[in-house]
Amino acid sequence: MKYIVFALMLSTLPVCTQEPSPSRVQRPVEDIVQDIAFVNVNVITMESEMVLKDQTVLVKNSNIELIGPTKSTKVPSTYFRIDAKGAYLMPGLADMHTHIWYQEDLLPYVANGVTAVLNMGSPSSILQFRSKSVAKEIIAPTIFASGFVDGPNSRGWFARTPAEAEEAVIEIKAGGWDFIKVYNSIPTDAYQALMTKAKSEGIAVIGHGVRAPGMQGILNSGQVMIAHAEEYLYTFFNRTPNESKIAEAVMLTKDAGAYVTPNLCTYETIARQWGNPAESQRLLNLPEMKYVSPKWKDNFWKQFDFPTRNGNINTEYAFLKKLTKSFYDVGVPLLLGTDTPFMTGQANGFAIHDDIRNLTECGLTPYQALSIGTKNAGEFINKFVSGSKPFGLIKVGCKADLLLLQTNPLKDVRALRDRVGVMINGRWLSEAKLKEEMEALVKSY
Repeated sequence: MKYIVFALMLSTLPVCTQEPSPSRVQRPVEDIVQDIAFVNVNVITMESEMVLKDQTVLVKNSNIELIGPTKSTKVPSTYFRIDAKGAYLMPGLADMHTHIWYQEDLLPYVANGVTAVLNMGSPSSILQFRSKSVAKEIIAPTIFASGFVDGPNSRGWFARTPAEAEEAVIEIKAGGWDFIKVYNSIPTDAYQALMTKAKSEGIAVIGHGVRAPGMQGILNSGQVMIAHAEEYLYTFFNRTPNESKIAEAVMLTKDAGAYVTPNLCTYETIARQWGNPAESQRLLNLPEMKYVSPKWKDNFWKQFDFPTRNGNINTEYAFLKKLTKSFYDVGVPLLLGTDTPFMTGQANGFAIHDDIRNLTECGLTPYQALSIGTKNAGEFINKFVSGSKPFGLIKVGCKADLLLLQTNPLKDVRALRDRVGVMINGRWLSEAKLKEEMEALVKSY
């Protein structure tokens, strides 16, 4: 069956408002690939809200080998030591909704502390990037990839009939993709055939609220993740924000055991520029936009017409924030997701901070919001991707995808922008090194 292939420093200005720590960690430009010891560091394991003070964390062969008090933990002489006194070590962030098309899309994620991404249906080149990331040939997050399936309007594999749907599942599984992403226009009989075949092949289905079967139909069929809270507006609320029905939507999702990626930062970006050309231009002129490949600006972003539309969607945006908080309150597992770089006005990597901010604006604590971007993502991948290494916690045996921060993100999530460096798959990249790489990226455009 043929398918159509488709689809650091952030700034020299301080971002956190709190006073700088009196003992800020200063490191030279570093790119280290060897066994590493973080010494005198405050550890945020994300298993709980507790901070373990003055710890030593040993990283060996890209995994966390040992965690213990610095006073009583011996560091082998062969380990590269990072004296992190006063700094905070936490798991790296995971963006579970990206659309990476080009290799240059990858670096900005790592430079913003994103150490894992789920690509939601893009060209098959993402599988090549995944291999290069595993081999440490490029600076890139750990990549999980989904094959894109739609009905008559497909940009990926077709599922217009049950037979096409079954064939798509077989090809996606054989191609080494981690998930199947479903889109809007799959007919009900084809969707049901796809779900049945996916279960027999052992590959999980994620994505949109497919319109024909509707939200109840797709959740009852076993779709394991809904890619936007916005999808509930179209497939459950009949495009009308109705707070009296939130409890019903939430319990339907909880009973199904599905995850939700609210993607609030994306909807916020759309709402800001809806009918507002001046705001759209302001977003496009933000400093971080220089790191987005011109290929996105020239070939993709021009298709969006949000600034020319009438009215606004502010009511819907506020409604989705309430829906998201309700999901969290009843125990529906949430994930971070940005839809970058596909969405005009959002910079890949940078947008993760807006998604976290949105969660705190919904009423979540910093720890709760950070758990969604670390622990939840690790649990989701471990549950549905066979053979994946555990991540999302600082725990012996987990993958060494880590952030070293100047200040405590449990007090203020803006501390995520005030980094000492990032460790990806056991490779240590200082903030100075990432800034150097980011400036080289801009010069390459």
